[in-house]
Amino acid sequence: MLTTLKIKSAQPAERAYKLADTGGLFLLVQPNGSKLWRYKFRLSGIEGLHALGSYPEVSLADARHAHTEARKLVAQGVHPVRARRQDREQQARAELRRAKGSFAAVAAEWNAATSASLRPATIIQRDREIEKDLMPQLKDRAITGLTRLELTAALKQVELRAPEVARNLRNYLWGIFEYAIDSGLLENNPVPPVRVLRKRNQTNHPALSTGLLGEFLRKLDAITTINEQTRIAMLLVVLTACRKAEVTGARWSEFNLEAAEWEVPADRMKAGRAHWVPLSSQAIRQIEALRSIVPAASEFLFPNRVDPKRPMADRSLNALMERLGFSGDGTPHGMRAAFSTHFNGIAANVDVIEHCLAHVPNNRVRAAYNRHAYQAERRELLQAWADQVDKLRLNEAVGKQASGPRTKRQGAPPAKQQRTTRPAESAAR
Repeated sequence: MLTTLKIKSAQPAERAYKLADTGGLFLLVQPNGSKLWRYKFRLSGIEGLHALGSYPEVSLADARHAHTEARKLVAQGVHPVRARRQDREQQARAELRRAKGSFAAVAAEWNAATSASLRPATIIQRDREIEKDLMPQLKDRAITGLTRLELTAALKQVELRAPEVARNLRNYLWGIFEYAIDSGLLENNPVPPVRVLRKRNQTNHPALSTGLLGEFLRKLDAITTINEQTRIAMLLVVLTACRKAEVTGARWSEFNLEAAEWEVPADRMKAGRAHWVPLSSQAIRQIEALRSIVPAASEFLFPNRVDPKRPMADRSLNALMERLGFSGDGTPHGMRAAFSTHFNGIAANVDVIEHCLAHVPNNRVRAAYNRHAYQAERRELLQAWADQVDKLRLNEAVGKQASGPRTKRQGAPPAKQQRTTRPAESAAR
């Protein structure tokens, strides 16, 4: 057996050599003079080597104590190296939990890590839904203490009020807990599978018929109690055949009024591809009128009235249609269908129609080359649509005849609708 004197007296040699103690414990003396404690063992017939530290930091007595503990593990069939690694991981995980293990802290880190790839509107919606429906009850909870049962109950409670929001929240939670696993805070994801929520009943956005579109435009012109910016936003949705979010989130820097064109950047488009929009003379007039209303320093065409650094609230145009009595007949998004229906009905070039609607090929290379395809034809089609819109607005007699019977009294205030929220994009995506 070793003694402290023997250990101190051991001198380095040209090659490393061992000084044995007992039970597989030995001191390895290196050519550079370092002295390392090692425990050699066999487990299930396989030889293993366990490092116990270096002398003099680890004394002979300390080494023998560590050796005894390791031998106990081997006797139980436990690999001491793996056991020590697991201990270190558990200690590190415990430290992580203490430092940043609350649900709010993990959600904030996940949000920062995943926001770069999302559209601003998606980020705003995600933040709003998490803050409203998750933070009040989960904010200060340790993420390791949340169970599948209580997460399911929380989602079911939201589903009673807003099924689509519940589906969004379930996706957010999945991403947050996956991030916690990647960060070493958890080993398993407790978020319930999507089957715990009811299946989505997918329906197309209702679109106004030709007659109702004319009636809607006349009511939009006649109403005097709405903000003029909201009126112009709705008219641009109609005139450009663009999506609501593309119009309400538009920035002045995207427009070239001299060239009568608008380039919606890729990060604001649903498909992630830039979209070129030729502007009709009617659209130009609306934008010029808007320029005299909106503060010169504003980045957005339609700044939010509460926070001008953000665009118009997402649901403003839907609320306008409800206020005018058209909530069951159409939506702002449905204006695109009205455009498509009209031109498909008169056998216009399908490719031109699809390019106006930003329905371009999935192949990214083709999409890049085709961004400005059919320029002249698209300009002609959108100008023809703007002229058609003017005719519908003015031809009241035809509009009334085409509209047919309504299920509710014309102009009657709409019944209060449950607010719906479109699905958000995933971080995990």
